Amino acid sequence: MFENEEDKELAAAKKRSRAILLGGSAVVVLLAAIIILLAKNKPHEAASLDDAVRAGSAEFEAYKSKVEIDIKPEDKRTYDNLIGMFQIEVRANVTNRGDRPIAGLELVGKMFDMEDKTISQRSSIPIPRARTKPLNPGETMRVSVKIDAPSKITEAEVKDVTIELKGLKLQ
Repeated sequence: MFENEEDKELAAAKKRSRAILLGGSAVVVLLAAIIILLAKNKPHEAASLDDAVRAGSAEFEAYKSKVEIDIKPEDKRTYDNLIGMFQIEVRANVTNRGDRPIAGLELVGKMFDMEDKTISQRSSIPIPRARTKPLNPGETMRVSVKIDAPSKITEAEVKDVTIELKGLKLQ
């Protein structure tokens, strides 16, 4: 009789443990499914400036030489990321040498291999995202672009990184 009650208690404890384990597993699977669905449905924000003039337009071609991008060798830094690859951050001073305020500035950071081919790039919109007021004639601002290296690329395979003007919005 005493053993019977112990067996019943032991069986009940096993059932509770299994129920808790199955319930916890179901919750984990459900949370993982929700995270995956949210990640897939999240709109990817394209780094693109609305109403910007770009290469090929007369206004862009006339003004691009007046936007000076100054990158010093010490302004290029390499960082390891969490997935075992690396990224390079390029910092520069952008100066408006023209006669009109720049209300929108779109830049692209590029990573080049030893054959001067672009292996990775990333767009950045420092005006109006980082700086809401226009860059007036004669003013300089500090910008930064982080470029992720592709998988299977080592730091030794990267020849250079740079920042280029991609789009402008003039006032």
